[in-house]
Amino acid sequence: MKKLACITIAAFMLVGLCLTATPVVAKWPTKPIIITIPWPPGNDASTIISNGMVPLLSKELGVPVKVINKAGGRGILGTNFVAQSKPDGYTVALSSIGPMLTQPIRGVTPYKIDDFEPIGLVWASSFLLAARGDAPYNNLKELSEYAKTHELKLGHWGLGAVPTLIAMNVADKGGFQWKETAFGDLNALLLTSGDMDVITVSIKYVADYVKTKQVKVLAIMNPVRYDVFPEVPTVSEQGFGKDYSVWFGLFMPKGTQAEIRKKFEDVWFKVMEDPKIAKLIKNTGAIPIKMRGEEAKKKIADERAYFTKVMKQLNLIKKQ
Repeated sequence: MKKLACITIAAFMLVGLCLTATPVVAKWPTKPIIITIPWPPGNDASTIISNGMVPLLSKELGVPVKVINKAGGRGILGTNFVAQSKPDGYTVALSSIGPMLTQPIRGVTPYKIDDFEPIGLVWASSFLLAARGDAPYNNLKELSEYAKTHELKLGHWGLGAVPTLIAMNVADKGGFQWKETAFGDLNALLLTSGDMDVITVSIKYVADYVKTKQVKVLAIMNPVRYDVFPEVPTVSEQGFGKDYSVWFGLFMPKGTQAEIRKKFEDVWFKVMEDPKIAKLIKNTGAIPIKMRGEEAKKKIADERAYFTKVMKQLNLIKKQ
């Protein structure tokens, strides 16, 4: 009897162990998944693309997928919402390099970079440095020479934004200083009105003005040239520092199970391969990246080291 009792207890313990070892991912997902975008809907490429992906994501995952916009604080508000969410795979951030990397480095966010698990980098924005069409400079060398004897007004998204950091580094390399101003909305009218001399801006906001020669492109803020302006060299090609893509990526709160992250990663990148989604991405002017979790994690670590160094040199890190 004693032997039988021991066997019975051992059997129950084994069953319990097996049940405990059953991964949560086997049950995930069982309820709707929320993708949080920290910008207003409007013409935001991430909102347009992700909403286009929702039907396919829902079909693949077997639960409703919903996109919500939580704008505010230059992307900090919505990103912080995800940082504070339960790490169960049901709240995902679709955020960019600014709120996810450079603004935490600057010390202006309530969260840290390590409060998130990267799922992957998905696309990039097509940023460039633009000037009025009649400006007496056509490239960064001519710009820097002109700026040594003239005041130049730079319009940008904010001191923690990557295009701003690239522009500030251009000035540092060129031996001049901008008279800089941050704007909530950057467009070609800031140039044509004479309010700004140079702006950091996405292609879609100046493309039509470039065609009519009201605006000119001085440099591409990306590691490779853009097809729409193949003749315009990058910042690094002109010898004025490094170029970094303004990437957008998927993140889950720190502590989310690896199996859940991998399942969502696989589904997301599978849906991105759909021809309709590829066309949608192209139509928004975004540049597809398709960089999966582990590679994205390494890229973020490398850029974290670089931007920390650059921001210290430019005195942009807030003192605690």
